[in-house]
Amino acid sequence: MMIPAHVLAGIACIHLGRLAARDKAAWLWIGIGFAFLSHAVIDALAIFTYHDANPSGSLYSQFVFWFWLVGGFALIYWALRRDRRYGFGILAALSYDLWDHWFLRSIACAPDGFPNGCMSTYAYEHLHLHHLEWLILDTVFAGVERHYGDEAYFIVELLFVGLLCALIWKLLKLAPLPEPIIAS
Repeated sequence: MMIPAHVLAGIACIHLGRLAARDKAAWLWIGIGFAFLSHAVIDALAIFTYHDANPSGSLYSQFVFWFWLVGGFALIYWALRRDRRYGFGILAALSYDLWDHWFLRSIACAPDGFPNGCMSTYAYEHLHLHHLEWLILDTVFAGVERHYGDEAYFIVELLFVGLLCALIWKLLKLAPLPEPIIAS
């Protein structure tokens, strides 16, 4: 449940697209592509985090869930107020979860009336975007211990978000976005 990490990665990737494109017109598309790929990388790295937030779990789990959910929405609000083009990166970075966990689950659970909130349903797995994450986990991180549910690893989540904030701060100076073109 690290919506802020994906949101921040989406913002950073828009700037990375600007940096990689070297002022070519395709910078936004490159940034969106980076943001899409960032989801798999962040989710794979989540093996080193608590990553067990649950709105109906323990008090600690509930706190982490609401902390990240509110933080994620606050970051989205801030980003869209700063530059609407960040929305493309944010949407691309969140697309895996929107597609796999919301869209595909909704299709699978609708005929049964959404039993138990539908959270344990993994229907249409062959259509999941998370296959890239699973590939990374099965190759790069094969045999590496997962720390999901270990409460002390919430600190790693906080550090990771802090690093993403520092990266964005640096990228704002290194690769600022051009002024938006406003059609008249």
